[in-house]
Amino acid sequence: MAGPDSRRRARKRRHSARPKDAMMYELDNPQDARRYSETAMQLIESYDIHATPDYFRLLYDYASERDPVVAKKLRDVSDETPEVFRRAAEDLVTSHYGVDRSVRLVTETGDAMQDQIREVVRQVNDAGDDVHDFGDALDGLADNLGNLDGGGTMKTLVSQMIMVTRRMRAKSDQLEQDLKQSANEIRNLQDRLEESRREALTDLLTGITNRAGFDRALRRQTEWATEEGSHLSLVMCDIDHFKNFNDTYGHQLGDQVLKLVGGVLHGSLKGRDVPCRYGGEEFALILPETPVDGAQKVADNIRNTIAAKRIVRKSTGETISRVTMSFGVAEYRLGEAPAALVGRADAALYRAKSEGRNRVCREETPAAVIAAE
Repeated sequence: MAGPDSRRRARKRRHSARPKDAMMYELDNPQDARRYSETAMQLIESYDIHATPDYFRLLYDYASERDPVVAKKLRDVSDETPEVFRRAAEDLVTSHYGVDRSVRLVTETGDAMQDQIREVVRQVNDAGDDVHDFGDALDGLADNLGNLDGGGTMKTLVSQMIMVTRRMRAKSDQLEQDLKQSANEIRNLQDRLEESRREALTDLLTGITNRAGFDRALRRQTEWATEEGSHLSLVMCDIDHFKNFNDTYGHQLGDQVLKLVGGVLHGSLKGRDVPCRYGGEEFALILPETPVDGAQKVADNIRNTIAAKRIVRKSTGETISRVTMSFGVAEYRLGEAPAALVGRADAALYRAKSEGRNRVCREETPAAVIAAE
């Protein structure tokens, strides 16, 4: 069991491992921090938002304009109904701050595992000390065997040897039990750690990779493509007129659409391909070992699959108008930064939307457009 010192060390590690952006809050002067905090609490009260640390942090960032993405998205809905504002806040908490809870869980689980491993080391070291003491005791009894003066002394020595041996066996049995218990706890912690890591990289609504997982996967795949000299393509895609869909049919059906898209992306890919929810209604596909022509075909197949789907309101059985998506495709250029690849794919996506939506556009080739039938 971890002692006070190990717990203090764990708390110290958790403090030192805080994300840098969390430490930025300490840089606000007291007057500004108080003003931002009061604004955040007023918004929580006005829009009937859950007064949790994540929502407070979101609205603090909005008030201080620390995060331009948060500030813009909430400004866009500031004149809407409280329900719309709350929904936007929920989406932002999930996409921006939901990861932090899982990251904290990963850190805390890792600290607990380290403490448990230290406990195992302590148990083994203590067992080593016991073995050393046992050897010293046997050496002393062996020396006494050379100075026997009668049967009574022999009996005494044998009794002492039996007593020392039994004591050592009891300690050995206890050590075995302690090590088994520690091994079980470490296995449980390993399972928790793996689950926490998966959660930290998974979008809770759609079940596919989230933005943090996207950044990590794209970085790894660009490094691999550079080392191997292989193809790597990126597809950025966006649900057409999603805001209008939400305004018309409500956010519950909007969530249903997001889940539908996530399921189609997941079911349409294979091997090392990675489907991701990039943020809001925007998604991404990381396609290793795929040239841009192949990625364009994958995107168009998904476009057709999505367009063929129909959304049904569960409460009434009413069939809603079809959902379409626009796609931008780009291929990795050896040595470039991942952000440059995202930028080119995003530019192609923007062109697809500006040219009429429900289509796939390839980077820097305006003629290479697969239009909707």
